[in-house]
Amino acid sequence: MKKYIRLWIQKYRRREFWPGYIFDIPVYIYFLYLAIRAKHLWFFSNVNPGMILSGFAWYSKYEDIDKFDKTLLPISILITNGHDSIYCEQQMKKNGIHYPCIAKPTLGRTGRDVKKIHNTKQLKTYLKRVHEDILIQEFIEDPCEFWVFYYRIPGEENGHITWIVEKKFMFLHGNGKNNFEELVYNHPRAKYYYKQFKEEYTDKWTNILADWEKFQLNYIGNHCRGSVFYDVSENISSQLEKIIDEISKKVDGFYFGRYDIKARNIQSLEKWQFKIIELNGMWSLPTHIYDPNHSVRNAYTTLFHHRKIAYRISKENKERGHTFVSLREIRKIIKKNWI
Repeated sequence: MKKYIRLWIQKYRRREFWPGYIFDIPVYIYFLYLAIRAKHLWFFSNVNPGMILSGFAWYSKYEDIDKFDKTLLPISILITNGHDSIYCEQQMKKNGIHYPCIAKPTLGRTGRDVKKIHNTKQLKTYLKRVHEDILIQEFIEDPCEFWVFYYRIPGEENGHITWIVEKKFMFLHGNGKNNFEELVYNHPRAKYYYKQFKEEYTDKWTNILADWEKFQLNYIGNHCRGSVFYDVSENISSQLEKIIDEISKKVDGFYFGRYDIKARNIQSLEKWQFKIIELNGMWSLPTHIYDPNHSVRNAYTTLFHHRKIAYRISKENKERGHTFVSLREIRKIIKKNWI
């Protein structure tokens, strides 16, 4: 118990780990101010008219797959709720997907239930636990993962990239002496996810890693899953903006959101050498604020600016006839998709 308390105190002394429901209080207040100006609590619902609630929630990640060039996407298949592992593996074989692969709900949020699947046993366990439509995607081996945030003001010819985040995964380096638990506890960052990794790697918890062994702890590029976010926005260029703009204009009714991309390196983005893992709409956050080098002041400035852009797009879209989603329709969406 003392170990957990000590780690908890160390973790929450760092701003990047503060609970969102506390850190976001000033942002909620600013959001309400914008809602009052727009005279509608769900003013953001018309920011991306082509997405349910502009991609804020309950938007299927499978919706826009056919709008991208297939060379830019991992092989993906939709598995509707109720199918077993035999059916899944048949579809995987038919579409050329092999283990390991990625499984995730079509209605995802903050990395919920995203899992790297290595074999049939893990697939069966996953299907027993997740009772909703899922996507199964080929696992892209490229080592780098980036989040690219994009927006375009309706009526303007060109869009803009506001930031790029590179997500770094965590690794344990064996020394032939310490076991898995000790390596996690002594890792400068993995220790903050001690409880999570203890549950995930129960079978390895007492194993001793050889002094040459390197073990990757997380495969999902999500902050709550242990990834470190670094702001690499200095790599934004006119060429990259042109590429993302070209891709975005093919997605009908999309003006504001984030691309999750895997590539060999940052330079590959300007050469069209990357895979789009998924597209996110209004729920997208400017996650470069989680860069350990960013200050609290910088984070709030960015979050306010982020919502101000959404408000401006919403206002422009309303003038073009894209009205806000009614409260009655929102209730229907919630009732249909609530999980």
